[in-house]
Amino acid sequence: MEEIDADLNLAYKEKLLKESRRQREALEAGADLRDRRHRPLRPLGLRMISHILQTHKAILESAVEDRIVDHNTAAGKRMRVKPPKPKRTFLEMDELAYLIDAAADQDAAMLTAPAPEGAGATATAVAQLAAKGLSAGQIAEEIGRAKSTVTYHLRNLGADIGRGYVGRRVICEILGRCGPRVGEVQDLRIGQVRLHGKDGPRFRIPDAKTEAGEREVEMSPVTAEAVREHIDRLRRLGLPTGPDDYLIPNLRGGRMTRKRIGQIVREAAELASERLAEKGLPPLPNTTPHTLRRTYISIALIANKFDLKYVMDQVGHADSTMTMDVYAQLQKRFKRSHGVSFDRLVREASEQVKALPAAVAGAVGSVAVRPQDALVGPER
Repeated sequence: MEEIDADLNLAYKEKLLKESRRQREALEAGADLRDRRHRPLRPLGLRMISHILQTHKAILESAVEDRIVDHNTAAGKRMRVKPPKPKRTFLEMDELAYLIDAAADQDAAMLTAPAPEGAGATATAVAQLAAKGLSAGQIAEEIGRAKSTVTYHLRNLGADIGRGYVGRRVICEILGRCGPRVGEVQDLRIGQVRLHGKDGPRFRIPDAKTEAGEREVEMSPVTAEAVREHIDRLRRLGLPTGPDDYLIPNLRGGRMTRKRIGQIVREAAELASERLAEKGLPPLPNTTPHTLRRTYISIALIANKFDLKYVMDQVGHADSTMTMDVYAQLQKRFKRSHGVSFDRLVREASEQVKALPAAVAGAVGSVAVRPQDALVGPER
Protein backbone atom coordinates (compact mmCIF):
# COMPACT_ATOMS: atom_id res chain seq x y z
CA MET A 1 0.00 0.00 0.00
CA GLU A 2 2.98 2.29 0.52
CA GLU A 3 3.58 2.13 -3.25
CA ILE A 4 0.28 3.93 -3.91
CA ASP A 5 1.56 7.47 -4.33
CA ALA A 6 -0.10 10.56 -5.82
CA ASP A 7 1.08 9.77 -9.36
CA LEU A 8 -0.35 6.25 -9.23
CA ASN A 9 -3.68 7.60 -7.98
CA LEU A 10 -3.84 10.10 -10.84
CA ALA A 11 -2.97 7.36 -13.32
CA TYR A 12 -5.84 5.26 -11.93
CA LYS A 13 -8.25 8.16 -12.33
CA GLU A 14 -7.08 8.77 -15.90
CA LYS A 15 -7.44 5.06 -16.72
CA LEU A 16 -11.09 5.07 -15.60
CA LEU A 17 -11.86 8.17 -17.66
CA LYS A 18 -10.09 6.85 -20.78
CA GLU A 19 -11.76 3.44 -20.56
CA SER A 20 -15.18 5.01 -20.20
CA ARG A 21 -14.54 7.32 -23.16
CA ARG A 22 -13.22 4.45 -25.32
CA GLN A 23 -16.23 2.24 -24.60
CA ARG A 24 -18.68 5.06 -25.26
CA GLU A 25 -17.08 5.86 -28.62
CA ALA A 26 -17.10 2.16 -29.58
CA LEU A 27 -20.80 1.83 -28.75
CA GLU A 28 -21.62 4.95 -30.75
CA ALA A 29 -19.75 3.40 -33.69
CA GLY A 30 -22.00 0.33 -33.49
CA ALA A 31 -19.77 -2.11 -31.58
CA ASP A 32 -21.45 -4.89 -29.58
CA LEU A 33 -19.55 -4.74 -26.28
CA ARG A 34 -20.16 -7.41 -23.64
CA ASP A 35 -18.97 -7.93 -20.08
CA ARG A 36 -17.60 -11.19 -18.62
CA ARG A 37 -21.12 -12.59 -18.31
CA HIS A 38 -21.86 -11.66 -21.94
CA ARG A 39 -24.31 -8.96 -20.91
CA PRO A 40 -24.46 -5.64 -22.82
CA LEU A 41 -21.66 -3.42 -21.51
CA ARG A 42 -22.54 -0.01 -20.11
CA PRO A 43 -19.67 2.50 -19.85
CA LEU A 44 -19.04 4.11 -16.49
CA GLY A 45 -20.49 7.59 -16.21
CA LEU A 46 -18.79 10.48 -14.44
CA ARG A 47 -21.02 10.03 -11.41
CA MET A 48 -20.01 6.38 -11.01
CA ILE A 49 -16.32 7.19 -11.56
CA SER A 50 -16.57 9.86 -8.87
CA HIS A 51 -18.15 7.30 -6.53
CA ILE A 52 -15.32 4.80 -7.24
CA LEU A 53 -12.66 7.42 -6.49
CA GLN A 54 -14.43 8.43 -3.28
CA THR A 55 -14.44 4.77 -2.18
CA HIS A 56 -10.74 4.50 -3.06
CA LYS A 57 -10.06 7.60 -0.98
CA ALA A 58 -12.03 6.18 1.97
CA ILE A 59 -10.01 2.94 1.88
CA LEU A 60 -6.72 4.86 2.05
CA GLU A 61 -8.15 7.02 4.84
CA SER A 62 -8.80 3.86 6.85
CA ALA A 63 -5.21 2.82 6.19
CA VAL A 64 -4.03 6.13 7.67
CA GLU A 65 -6.19 5.60 10.77
CA ASP A 66 -4.74 2.09 11.15
CA ARG A 67 -1.22 3.56 10.77
CA ILE A 68 -0.47 1.43 7.73
CA VAL A 69 0.49 4.55 5.76
CA ASP A 70 1.43 8.05 6.88
CA HIS A 71 -1.01 10.06 4.77
CA ASN A 72 -3.82 9.67 2.26
CA THR A 73 -2.33 10.08 -1.21
CA ALA A 74 -5.81 10.00 -2.82
CA ALA A 75 -6.93 13.17 -1.06
CA GLY A 76 -6.79 16.46 -2.90
CA LYS A 77 -8.56 18.42 -5.62
CA ARG A 78 -6.73 16.72 -8.49
CA MET A 79 -8.45 13.40 -7.69
CA ARG A 80 -11.93 14.88 -7.92
CA VAL A 81 -14.28 14.25 -10.82
CA LYS A 82 -17.18 16.64 -11.04
CA PRO A 83 -20.17 14.93 -12.65
CA PRO A 84 -22.62 17.19 -14.48
CA LYS A 85 -25.67 18.23 -12.53
CA PRO A 86 -28.60 16.13 -13.74
CA LYS A 87 -31.24 18.07 -15.60
CA ARG A 88 -34.32 18.06 -13.40
CA THR A 89 -37.61 18.99 -14.99
CA PHE A 90 -41.33 18.46 -14.64
CA LEU A 91 -44.29 17.93 -16.92
CA GLU A 92 -46.81 20.52 -17.98
CA MET A 93 -50.39 19.96 -16.82
CA ASP A 94 -51.57 18.66 -20.19
CA GLU A 95 -48.55 16.35 -20.40
CA LEU A 96 -49.42 14.85 -17.01
CA ALA A 97 -52.99 14.28 -18.21
CA TYR A 98 -51.70 12.51 -21.33
CA LEU A 99 -49.41 10.30 -19.25
CA ILE A 100 -52.16 9.26 -16.82
CA ASP A 101 -54.55 8.50 -19.69
CA ALA A 102 -51.86 6.39 -21.35
CA ALA A 103 -51.24 4.47 -18.12
CA ALA A 104 -54.98 3.82 -17.76
CA ASP A 105 -55.12 2.43 -21.30
CA GLN A 106 -52.12 0.19 -20.58
CA ASP A 107 -53.81 -1.37 -17.56
CA ALA A 108 -54.93 -4.89 -18.46
CA ALA A 109 -58.45 -4.51 -19.79
CA MET A 110 -61.02 -6.62 -17.96
CA LEU A 111 -63.03 -8.78 -20.32
CA THR A 112 -66.71 -7.85 -20.09
CA ALA A 113 -68.14 -9.89 -22.99
CA PRO A 114 -69.00 -13.50 -22.06
CA ALA A 115 -67.86 -16.48 -24.07
CA PRO A 116 -69.90 -16.94 -27.26
CA GLU A 117 -72.90 -19.26 -27.15
CA GLY A 118 -71.87 -22.86 -27.71
CA ALA A 119 -68.30 -22.31 -26.50
CA GLY A 120 -66.63 -25.22 -24.79
CA ALA A 121 -65.95 -25.55 -21.08
CA THR A 122 -62.35 -24.34 -21.39
CA ALA A 123 -63.28 -21.23 -23.38
CA THR A 124 -66.05 -20.41 -20.89
CA ALA A 125 -63.70 -20.83 -17.92
CA VAL A 126 -61.06 -18.65 -19.60
CA ALA A 127 -63.65 -15.92 -20.26
CA GLN A 128 -64.89 -15.99 -16.66
CA LEU A 129 -61.40 -15.75 -15.17
CA ALA A 130 -60.31 -13.09 -17.67
CA ALA A 131 -63.34 -11.07 -16.60
CA LYS A 132 -61.91 -11.11 -13.08
CA GLY A 133 -58.66 -9.61 -14.38
CA LEU A 134 -56.38 -12.64 -14.08
CA SER A 135 -53.34 -12.89 -16.33
CA ALA A 136 -52.93 -15.69 -18.88
CA GLY A 137 -50.47 -17.48 -16.58
CA GLN A 138 -52.82 -17.22 -13.61
CA ILE A 139 -55.74 -18.53 -15.69
CA ALA A 140 -53.64 -21.46 -16.92
CA GLU A 141 -52.71 -22.37 -13.36
CA GLU A 142 -56.31 -22.03 -12.20
CA ILE A 143 -57.87 -24.31 -14.85
CA GLY A 144 -54.92 -26.68 -15.23
CA ARG A 145 -54.23 -25.98 -18.89
CA ALA A 146 -51.14 -24.89 -20.81
CA LYS A 147 -50.58 -21.15 -21.09
CA SER A 148 -50.57 -21.45 -24.89
CA THR A 149 -54.09 -22.93 -24.70
CA VAL A 150 -55.29 -20.01 -22.60
CA THR A 151 -53.65 -17.53 -24.98
CA TYR A 152 -55.41 -19.20 -27.91
CA HIS A 153 -58.84 -18.82 -26.29
CA LEU A 154 -58.12 -15.23 -25.24
CA ARG A 155 -57.22 -14.41 -28.83
CA ASN A 156 -60.51 -15.91 -30.03
CA LEU A 157 -62.35 -13.85 -27.41
CA GLY A 158 -60.60 -10.69 -28.60
CA ALA A 159 -59.05 -10.06 -25.18
CA ASP A 160 -55.59 -8.56 -24.69
CA ILE A 161 -54.99 -8.80 -20.96
CA GLY A 162 -51.20 -8.62 -21.09
CA ARG A 163 -49.41 -9.76 -17.96
CA GLY A 164 -52.36 -8.91 -15.75
CA TYR A 165 -53.48 -5.91 -13.77
CA VAL A 166 -50.72 -4.04 -11.88
CA GLY A 167 -52.37 -0.66 -11.27
CA ARG A 168 -50.54 1.46 -13.83
CA ARG A 169 -53.01 4.30 -13.67
CA VAL A 170 -53.16 4.49 -9.88
CA ILE A 171 -49.34 4.52 -9.70
CA CYS A 172 -49.14 7.53 -12.03
CA GLU A 173 -52.12 9.18 -10.32
CA ILE A 174 -50.55 9.00 -6.86
CA LEU A 175 -47.07 10.04 -8.04
CA GLY A 176 -48.31 12.90 -10.24
CA ARG A 177 -51.25 14.16 -8.17
CA CYS A 178 -49.88 13.65 -4.63
CA GLY A 179 -46.09 13.83 -5.02
CA PRO A 180 -44.80 11.09 -2.67
CA ARG A 181 -41.36 9.53 -3.04
CA VAL A 182 -41.26 6.27 -4.99
CA GLY A 183 -40.17 4.37 -1.87
CA GLU A 184 -43.20 5.73 -0.01
CA VAL A 185 -45.47 4.43 -2.78
CA GLN A 186 -43.81 1.01 -2.53
CA ASP A 187 -44.42 0.83 1.23
CA LEU A 188 -47.96 2.26 1.22
CA ARG A 189 -50.47 -0.08 2.88
CA ILE A 190 -54.22 -0.10 2.37
CA GLY A 191 -54.76 0.64 6.06
CA GLN A 192 -52.89 3.93 5.67
CA VAL A 193 -55.44 5.18 3.12
CA ARG A 194 -58.59 7.02 4.17
CA LEU A 195 -61.01 7.66 1.32
CA HIS A 196 -63.84 9.09 3.42
CA GLY A 197 -63.49 11.51 6.29
CA LYS A 198 -64.41 14.98 7.44
CA ASP A 199 -60.99 16.28 6.36
CA GLY A 200 -61.23 14.72 2.91
CA PRO A 201 -59.42 11.76 1.35
CA ARG A 202 -55.77 11.32 2.34
CA PHE A 203 -53.13 8.75 3.20
CA ARG A 204 -50.60 8.54 6.02
CA ILE A 205 -46.87 8.10 5.43
CA PRO A 206 -44.33 7.36 8.20
CA ASP A 207 -42.03 10.38 8.26
CA ALA A 208 -39.32 10.84 10.88
CA LYS A 209 -38.99 14.52 9.92
CA THR A 210 -42.35 15.38 11.50
CA GLU A 211 -43.15 15.67 15.21
CA ALA A 212 -45.86 13.01 14.98
CA GLY A 213 -43.57 10.62 13.10
CA GLU A 214 -45.86 10.60 10.09
CA ARG A 215 -47.39 13.02 7.62
CA GLU A 216 -50.80 13.09 6.01
CA VAL A 217 -50.93 13.59 2.26
CA GLU A 218 -54.16 14.97 0.84
CA MET A 219 -55.66 13.35 -2.24
CA SER A 220 -57.71 15.11 -4.89
CA PRO A 221 -61.21 13.72 -5.57
CA VAL A 222 -60.00 12.25 -8.89
CA THR A 223 -57.11 10.45 -7.18
CA ALA A 224 -59.35 9.16 -4.41
CA GLU A 225 -61.76 7.71 -6.97
CA ALA A 226 -58.86 6.05 -8.83
CA VAL A 227 -57.64 4.49 -5.56
CA ARG A 228 -61.16 3.27 -4.71
CA GLU A 229 -61.52 1.61 -8.14
CA HIS A 230 -58.05 0.11 -7.77
CA ILE A 231 -58.81 -1.50 -4.39
CA ASP A 232 -62.11 -2.82 -5.74
CA ARG A 233 -60.29 -4.38 -8.67
CA LEU A 234 -57.69 -5.98 -6.38
CA ARG A 235 -60.56 -7.50 -4.41
CA ARG A 236 -62.15 -8.94 -7.56
CA LEU A 237 -58.78 -10.39 -8.55
CA GLY A 238 -58.69 -12.27 -5.27
CA LEU A 239 -55.62 -10.38 -4.07
CA PRO A 240 -55.40 -9.53 -0.35
CA THR A 241 -56.93 -6.16 0.52
CA GLY A 242 -56.55 -6.09 4.29
CA PRO A 243 -55.22 -3.05 6.18
CA ASP A 244 -51.68 -4.48 6.29
CA ASP A 245 -51.57 -5.41 2.59
CA TYR A 246 -49.80 -3.29 -0.01
CA LEU A 247 -51.92 -0.74 -1.85
CA ILE A 248 -49.90 -1.32 -5.02
CA PRO A 249 -48.74 -4.95 -4.96
CA ASN A 250 -46.93 -6.94 -7.60
CA LEU A 251 -48.69 -9.78 -9.43
CA ARG A 252 -48.11 -12.08 -6.44
CA GLY A 253 -49.42 -9.62 -3.87
CA GLY A 254 -45.96 -8.66 -2.57
CA ARG A 255 -44.09 -5.36 -2.53
CA MET A 256 -43.54 -3.87 -5.98
CA THR A 257 -39.92 -3.02 -6.77
CA ARG A 258 -38.62 0.48 -7.45
CA LYS A 259 -37.39 -0.70 -10.86
CA ARG A 260 -40.86 -1.95 -11.82
CA ILE A 261 -42.52 1.32 -10.86
CA GLY A 262 -39.95 3.22 -12.90
CA GLN A 263 -40.63 0.91 -15.85
CA ILE A 264 -44.39 1.50 -15.59
CA VAL A 265 -43.91 5.28 -15.60
CA ARG A 266 -41.50 5.07 -18.54
CA GLU A 267 -43.87 2.90 -20.59
CA ALA A 268 -46.76 5.29 -19.94
CA ALA A 269 -44.55 8.22 -21.00
CA GLU A 270 -43.59 6.43 -24.22
CA LEU A 271 -47.24 5.86 -25.17
CA ALA A 272 -48.14 9.44 -24.24
CA SER A 273 -45.26 10.72 -26.40
CA GLU A 274 -46.53 8.69 -29.37
CA ARG A 275 -49.98 10.23 -29.00
CA LEU A 276 -48.55 13.73 -28.68
CA ALA A 277 -46.46 13.18 -31.83
CA GLU A 278 -49.64 12.27 -33.73
CA LYS A 279 -50.94 15.75 -32.89
CA GLY A 280 -47.70 17.39 -33.96
CA LEU A 281 -46.65 18.12 -30.36
CA PRO A 282 -43.21 17.47 -28.83
CA PRO A 283 -42.69 14.25 -26.84
CA LEU A 284 -42.45 14.13 -23.07
CA PRO A 285 -39.02 14.69 -21.54
CA ASN A 286 -37.24 11.82 -19.83
CA THR A 287 -39.91 10.88 -17.29
CA THR A 288 -39.21 9.08 -14.02
CA PRO A 289 -41.16 8.75 -10.75
CA HIS A 290 -39.13 11.71 -9.46
CA THR A 291 -40.23 13.73 -12.50
CA LEU A 292 -43.84 13.16 -11.43
CA ARG A 293 -42.98 14.24 -7.87
CA ARG A 294 -41.60 17.52 -9.22
CA THR A 295 -44.63 17.81 -11.50
CA TYR A 296 -46.91 17.63 -8.48
CA ILE A 297 -44.90 20.34 -6.73
CA SER A 298 -45.16 22.64 -9.76
CA ILE A 299 -48.94 22.23 -10.11
CA ALA A 300 -49.56 22.38 -6.35
CA LEU A 301 -47.66 25.67 -6.12
CA ILE A 302 -49.94 27.20 -8.76
CA ALA A 303 -53.14 25.64 -7.37
CA ASN A 304 -52.37 26.89 -3.85
CA LYS A 305 -51.16 30.38 -4.84
CA PHE A 306 -47.50 29.55 -4.19
CA ASP A 307 -48.07 28.45 -0.59
CA LEU A 308 -44.61 26.95 -0.03
CA LYS A 309 -45.36 25.72 3.49
CA TYR A 310 -48.39 23.70 2.38
CA VAL A 311 -46.58 22.13 -0.57
CA MET A 312 -43.51 21.29 1.54
CA ASP A 313 -45.75 19.58 4.11
CA GLN A 314 -47.46 17.59 1.35
CA VAL A 315 -44.23 16.21 -0.12
CA GLY A 316 -42.33 15.89 3.17
CA HIS A 317 -39.66 18.53 2.61
CA ALA A 318 -37.87 19.72 5.73
CA ASP A 319 -35.54 21.75 3.50
CA SER A 320 -37.02 24.13 0.94
CA THR A 321 -34.16 23.67 -1.59
CA MET A 322 -35.99 21.34 -3.99
CA THR A 323 -39.32 23.16 -3.64
CA MET A 324 -37.62 26.48 -4.41
CA ASP A 325 -35.79 24.89 -7.36
CA VAL A 326 -39.13 23.89 -8.90
CA TYR A 327 -40.52 27.32 -7.97
CA ALA A 328 -37.65 29.03 -9.82
CA GLN A 329 -38.20 26.89 -12.95
CA LEU A 330 -41.93 27.54 -12.73
CA GLN A 331 -41.44 31.30 -12.58
CA LYS A 332 -39.40 31.16 -15.79
CA ARG A 333 -42.24 29.37 -17.58
CA PHE A 334 -44.86 31.94 -16.68
CA LYS A 335 -45.88 34.28 -19.47
CA ARG A 336 -44.53 37.70 -18.72
CA SER A 337 -46.36 40.92 -19.56
CA HIS A 338 -43.24 42.34 -21.27
CA GLY A 339 -42.86 45.29 -18.93
CA VAL A 340 -46.56 46.24 -18.78
CA SER A 341 -46.53 46.22 -14.97
CA PHE A 342 -43.28 48.22 -14.96
CA ASP A 343 -44.75 50.83 -17.33
CA ARG A 344 -47.91 51.00 -15.23
CA LEU A 345 -45.95 51.81 -12.07
CA VAL A 346 -43.91 54.51 -13.83
CA ARG A 347 -47.07 55.96 -15.38
CA GLU A 348 -48.83 56.11 -12.01
CA ALA A 349 -45.80 57.84 -10.47
CA SER A 350 -45.80 60.35 -13.35
CA GLU A 351 -49.48 61.08 -12.81
CA GLN A 352 -48.83 61.63 -9.10
CA VAL A 353 -46.08 64.12 -9.94
CA LYS A 354 -48.37 66.05 -12.26
CA ALA A 355 -51.01 66.22 -9.54
CA LEU A 356 -48.62 67.82 -7.04
CA PRO A 357 -48.19 71.60 -6.69
CA ALA A 358 -45.09 73.05 -8.35
CA ALA A 359 -43.41 73.77 -4.99
CA VAL A 360 -44.14 73.87 -1.30
CA ALA A 361 -43.09 76.99 0.55
CA GLY A 362 -40.88 76.36 3.54
CA ALA A 363 -39.14 78.48 6.10
CA VAL A 364 -35.95 78.56 4.04
CA GLY A 365 -37.35 78.44 0.52
CA SER A 366 -39.16 76.29 -1.97
CA VAL A 367 -38.64 72.55 -1.57
CA ALA A 368 -39.66 70.12 -4.30
CA VAL A 369 -41.82 67.25 -3.12
CA ARG A 370 -40.99 63.80 -4.54
CA PRO A 371 -43.84 61.40 -5.30
CA GLN A 372 -42.62 58.84 -2.78
CA ASP A 373 -42.51 61.55 -0.08
CA ALA A 374 -46.07 62.46 -0.84
CA LEU A 375 -47.14 58.82 -0.84
CA VAL A 376 -45.45 57.88 2.41
CA GLY A 377 -46.26 61.05 4.31
CA PRO A 378 -44.40 63.19 6.84
CA GLU A 379 -44.03 60.32 9.33
CA ARG A 380 -41.91 58.29 6.90
